[in-house]
Amino acid sequence: MMDRPRLAGHLGLSTPHRPLLAHLGRSVAPLDQVDALADHGFCGVQDLFLKLRPAREQEAMAGLMARRGLVLSSFGGDPMDWNRPLWSAQDEAGRDMLAGNVMASCALARRFGGAGAVCVAGLDPDRSRSVQVAAMTENLKRHGEAAAQAGLSLLVEPIAENRIPGLLLDRLEDGLAMVRAVAMPSVRLLFDIGHVAMMGRDIAPALAACRNAIGLIQMADIPGRIDPGLGQLDWPAILRQMAAQDYDGLVELEFEPVDETANGEAAMLARLRALFDQARI
Repeated sequence: MMDRPRLAGHLGLSTPHRPLLAHLGRSVAPLDQVDALADHGFCGVQDLFLKLRPAREQEAMAGLMARRGLVLSSFGGDPMDWNRPLWSAQDEAGRDMLAGNVMASCALARRFGGAGAVCVAGLDPDRSRSVQVAAMTENLKRHGEAAAQAGLSLLVEPIAENRIPGLLLDRLEDGLAMVRAVAMPSVRLLFDIGHVAMMGRDIAPALAACRNAIGLIQMADIPGRIDPGLGQLDWPAILRQMAAQDYDGLVELEFEPVDETANGEAAMLARLRALFDQARI
């Protein structure tokens, strides 16, 4: 019998005003959403917009999450300029800006008792992709030790080109190779099941190929990014593979429920429970 994944819910993906449990919580405000996630059995919180929140609100969130037994699974490393070629910077100004972003991420990780920062880079049309991959790899190495000391994981996420074009890492193999080239425990792969499926990969063997590099897994069904169980993916097989490779990290639900009502959100949670039950057979 496999253990059920430890789930993390988000406080907004496209906007901070559309959290995962927008209608099951008292409101869409972060503190109310933290309570809603805890009330519904979640173990973690994903907040792509955390860096944009006032320090007082961050502190209140950290305190409430600690009291409710929730951890911060991940946040956006650069929520305003995430699609710029900053992680692949080679000039002094770009590297200084990147260093400032990493320092701010380290401070957040300390405040929340550890977390992951999503690391995505835009593709610079004036430099070759191979040069930019090498530069991002070196920049990750440069900041890996400081991240480790702060309890921060730098999460390298490959993004499907047909979902979000213009990014540096658009193949799973490239992200995996980068993590292995850095070879530091604080630099890990963010395995986004939805994006990997959009790349045309079979998820279970892809998970197996990445098993020693994964720092965080995200769930979303395809086509598009929809509730698990409403699309094409074989979730019991995926969940069994996660258990077979002893993945014990958090699994983020990174989608906006198709039915944006309280009943729809409750149905989404019920479908998840049913998928976990199927995987346990």
